[in-house]
Amino acid sequence: MTMTSVPMRYATTSDGVRIAYISLGDGPPLVFASNIFGEATGYSTGFPHTREVTDRLVRLGSRVIRYDHRGMGGSDRDVEDLSLEGRVRDLAAVVEHLGLRRFALGGVSVGTATAVAYAVENHAAVSRLVLLSPWASGARFLQIPELRAAYSAAATGEREWKVFANILGSVASAFKDADFVQMGTEAFLKATSPSGLFAFNAATERIDITHILPRVMVPTLVIHEPAFPFGSFELCQEVAAGIPGAEFVTVTDNSIAGRVHDANVAAIDRFLHAGRATGSTSRGTSDAPAELPAGPNGLTPRELQVLRQVAAGSTNKEIASELGVAVSTVERHLVNLYTKIGARGRADATAYALRHRLDAPLV
Repeated sequence: MTMTSVPMRYATTSDGVRIAYISLGDGPPLVFASNIFGEATGYSTGFPHTREVTDRLVRLGSRVIRYDHRGMGGSDRDVEDLSLEGRVRDLAAVVEHLGLRRFALGGVSVGTATAVAYAVENHAAVSRLVLLSPWASGARFLQIPELRAAYSAAATGEREWKVFANILGSVASAFKDADFVQMGTEAFLKATSPSGLFAFNAATERIDITHILPRVMVPTLVIHEPAFPFGSFELCQEVAAGIPGAEFVTVTDNSIAGRVHDANVAAIDRFLHAGRATGSTSRGTSDAPAELPAGPNGLTPRELQVLRQVAAGSTNKEIASELGVAVSTVERHLVNLYTKIGARGRADATAYALRHRLDAPLV
């Protein structure tokens, strides 16, 4: 399907905002709550993650709906209410306009807060919830070092706007993909303005969904992508820990701000069709020494090693160096062991290790 063959359609919210959206495919519907710069526009301009993930999911049998939320892209730009409640109204307008009674709901980064808030209030309509690089606190999200560094160059005038767009794309791609930066810059310049971005980020900073996470009643998949510089393992883990029964997986793709989408698409497709993103959260530990004993709660030998290092105060990088593995491998082990022992973070894991006398180093 060519970019020009996808018609942009419009729905109107309860407060009169016109929302641009696209719908592709004929299978069970999967609606993505819009990320920051608008996903209908992202698809139409060929932004790699939005375009390629959508097309692959459509080929796998899903009907994928993406839209631009208020203030961005092809939707109404001059909107005062950019709050989470307003963003939920955007999603609701698209769903109602399409007459969707039951559907899977997804979100990437900024869109995840919208998806969670909608799912809490409309759990009977949402069959499954897929969250890529989520966060619960907008203020903490905007303090991610790479994001803070990129936004420190934010322009206040039109002359510097293109320079800032290039900086943002360069940081997002880790300065490794000039074509991606050019593509992202073009999409960015079409999507927003200096005043629009400032107002949107100010509204995002005020969002905090921590208190509603326990109210999510639908099966949920949380995906952490270490290669995405504007994401955070800790923020993703906090969301997964707060949602009852959520599955938390770490993928090795560079998808959200890159061009490698295999693991993300596979995890989403398996979760939508089988109810679990099996394969991405392997409990196996082929890298673990065979002579080490297993621990309580089904902890594998390698998970036990990682837990001891956590209890000793080591960082993920230090643990990786000590064990001779990649940081992403350490993060995978942390996801698994946190799930097994019911820990919400390092403090809980350390307390568990102390209670079970697992903090002593191996001899």
